[in-house]
Amino acid sequence: MARPAILLVTYISPLQKWGSAHRSRLLIDALSRHGRVDVLALSFGAAPADHGKVTEDHLGSTRVIDLQVHSRGVRRAPRFDLVSHELTREVRRHVDLDRYDLIVSRYVRPAMKLALPAHVPVIVDFDDAIYTPPWATLKGPKMWVGALLRLLNDRVLTRAKLAMSPHRGRHYFFCRQVEREHFAHLDGSVLPNLPPRPKRDGPPDFTPPAEPALMFIGLLDYMPNEDAVDWFLDLVWPRVREKVPAAKFLLAGTVSDDRRARWSAVPNVEVLGFVDDLGATYARATASVVPMRSGAGTNVKALEPLLYGTPVVATPLVLSGYRGIVDLDDVVPTTDDPDAFAALCIALLQDPERAESLARRGHARVDATLDFPMFSAIVDRAVSQKLVGGPDGPSPRVADRAA
Repeated sequence: MARPAILLVTYISPLQKWGSAHRSRLLIDALSRHGRVDVLALSFGAAPADHGKVTEDHLGSTRVIDLQVHSRGVRRAPRFDLVSHELTREVRRHVDLDRYDLIVSRYVRPAMKLALPAHVPVIVDFDDAIYTPPWATLKGPKMWVGALLRLLNDRVLTRAKLAMSPHRGRHYFFCRQVEREHFAHLDGSVLPNLPPRPKRDGPPDFTPPAEPALMFIGLLDYMPNEDAVDWFLDLVWPRVREKVPAAKFLLAGTVSDDRRARWSAVPNVEVLGFVDDLGATYARATASVVPMRSGAGTNVKALEPLLYGTPVVATPLVLSGYRGIVDLDDVVPTTDDPDAFAALCIALLQDPERAESLARRGHARVDATLDFPMFSAIVDRAVSQKLVGGPDGPSPRVADRAA
């Protein structure tokens, strides 16, 4: 019997090194338990001459089809979740959407922009369902217009379309329980983000480094991350250095030249840029700080350090994405107040034994709770429902394959 054919549509290729690609790869692994998976990556932002160009690669046994898209006009632009029949026709030139038994949209945008076949069941991995712009970071009319247009799309256009058919018949994955509750009228489930696991055997080395250091790791050109770093450097870092003059602040992640120059000018700040060896980088930090004030509210950057044996200090927003999934209140100290945030950092820098204790307990909690079996079990339930067709038995296409 032929295995079901599953298409994952995304606009960020799972071959990328970005953190968002990690969730895509987890989805591919979970979906591969049910059938053969192809990936269609819509690469928006291509030059006019490159529109429609296709390249193919493989991620293990999964075929990854990359389609270059020139963002011409309102409907074809990635900013708005409006159906583009022109883009759909371009996709159909290369991918036969009708032959799949299940289509999974990574992010809500592909499911909104493409006119997907009505007879093929759809699962949407929503992601960033409730996004708050980093208002303090917005500089100049262009940034403000961009933020306001995103709010118009997310809170007006997309939500209006979700109330229409066929969107109501789809299953939606939400990263947070608060998002699931906000869209209670949709068939859905909570599929939490998982931090990438280190490639090593056994537990990490929990020993704090000899030199005191704090670290922030993430895509530093992402505005909510930039806002978090600026807030920390402006209001927290001077207080930390006053009590621990030898402390360093390490910034790891892809960063533009102007941000690198601006942050490198701050005393005792070292901008590492993109790093290949996360283990060696985390080993340099007494603690990882995650002072997020905006964004979508689910931050694997707060959990990843724990898997590497490094404790975390964060703002309450950071842990809100994992409420009801894993309890971290007693292992990740949080506050929104800059003075209190500085005090928490200082306490760990001056008390390595407490830092090690928090790291050990945090590692045990995350390691035992947020793993692939948990993730795949949630995917399994949704996929099985769509492929089997619920109480009425198998969907016609799956039944034909089984015949």
